[in-house]
Amino acid sequence: MRRFGKAMAALAVAACTLFGGVATANADENYYEGDLGSTKVGTPAVSDVGAHTANVSFDYQIDPSILPKVQSVCFAVEVMRVTSIKPIILAQFGGNPLKSLTSCSGGTSDGDLTSGSYQSIFGTKTWPVKLGEDVMSYATGQTFASYATDEWNHAASGTVQMPVIGLQSNTTYGNTGDRTDPDLDYIATWWKLLHRGASVCKLADPTGASFACSNAYDQPVDVRSLYAGMRIVLKDGSAINFGQTAKPISDFTTKAEPVAKPAEALPSKTDAKLDVANGHAEPGQTARVYVDNLKAEAKGKADANSLFWNAYIYSEPQALTSPDGAPFVRVQKEASTGKYYFDAVIPADLPAGEHKISVQDENGTVQAWTPVTVGDAPAPVDKSKLTAAVDAAGKLAEKDYTADSWTPFAKALADAKAVAAKQGASQADVDAAVKALADAQAGLKKAETVPSKPVEPSKPDNGGNNKPSNNKPANDKPAADDKKSESKNDEQSDLSKTGASVIGVAGILALLVVLAAGLLVVGKARR
Repeated sequence: MRRFGKAMAALAVAACTLFGGVATANADENYYEGDLGSTKVGTPAVSDVGAHTANVSFDYQIDPSILPKVQSVCFAVEVMRVTSIKPIILAQFGGNPLKSLTSCSGGTSDGDLTSGSYQSIFGTKTWPVKLGEDVMSYATGQTFASYATDEWNHAASGTVQMPVIGLQSNTTYGNTGDRTDPDLDYIATWWKLLHRGASVCKLADPTGASFACSNAYDQPVDVRSLYAGMRIVLKDGSAINFGQTAKPISDFTTKAEPVAKPAEALPSKTDAKLDVANGHAEPGQTARVYVDNLKAEAKGKADANSLFWNAYIYSEPQALTSPDGAPFVRVQKEASTGKYYFDAVIPADLPAGEHKISVQDENGTVQAWTPVTVGDAPAPVDKSKLTAAVDAAGKLAEKDYTADSWTPFAKALADAKAVAAKQGASQADVDAAVKALADAQAGLKKAETVPSKPVEPSKPDNGGNNKPSNNKPANDKPAADDKKSESKNDEQSDLSKTGASVIGVAGILALLVVLAAGLLVVGKARR
């Protein structure tokens, strides 16, 4: 947990300091003794009461005559609930009960809380109630002050929203009596304890013969104090004390300890969505759970660091705690990403395997749930096939396929790209995306091509408007080189024809000579 809005919330609970003596308290500060004018705090209102948390809001106003003198303003809520007092001596007390020791310094920042410090601050404890250096009694219960030092925006008036954590479930908080002056708006918590301690001492000796108190018992009492106010430090070093502006907060009772919904009652659909990084968590370690799709009202509370939910892990539901030991989780915004999330500690003894994490609001309504693998880290997700499939599919052109087959393919491709880009995608998600894309691609059908008509040659314009092109004269004449070429070709052609004729005549003459020779031989033979 980290901030009440923009303010740093610190929780101061050093009992020996909070309940110091009157003389010591009055000597610690230079209290402003002037007229407060219109400087005041309005009646506080309580909302969003859970088992361990509540939101307190109140208006404030600073008198115009004081405003230029103001150096800083601290808004605070003081909480005390005492269930028993062990008297030591009869308190002889006096002094000004308006002085408060809420100094808006020291304590533990909410971002620095640990499981140990959470219990020491908000848990039930016993502390000495002192008057000066003398212990009057010992009180047992809760006591702490929550304050915000940088909520003030230098305005003369405004409204303050302060979440109060550390409350106990099914418990009433507010104010009991013991006011010595009904006109006083604020009675210091130590004053109440001194007064009630004296009453307990009187009960110890009904005869009134002795003012000494017995140390042998612890009287049950109901002493409650719950105030909201502001502490104003002026530029001259003086301070308007918290007790001078504080107003009582009306009584309210926290809800009972929440009960987890059983696994079979988890809804199939929820508005909000949860996501654990890589879907994996380790026993005994803190898991960061991201929350998506928050409603506007929930976002507003998360931005003010006042959205408190109860988280559980299944199969058998176990309550999860915050890393600071709080029995609830706080939904807030991650500075680096702007995403909403909560941190929860996974039980160290949780068996490895498949589990679920759910969150419920202060009314017990399940806001979201998600599966998570606890224990053995999953194997690294291999996206190489998906990346290759997306690259190949991205080279296809829509114009080449029918619209009916392209539409499911385009969707499968978009889904595959989303899975490829998702940081926490599982191997099952990747494999499913590869198959879906392959199936859609196999279903693509080629678009039919329409044959093109042959291009007809252009016809001359019968209107006589055609003019010869500048590039080609209307009356083409062969060039001189062309004539020479044609002449040579003709000559070659003539030579070829003449050669063929000469060869033919020569062959006939040779044949005649052979025949003549034959006849001559025959003639000689006959002779």
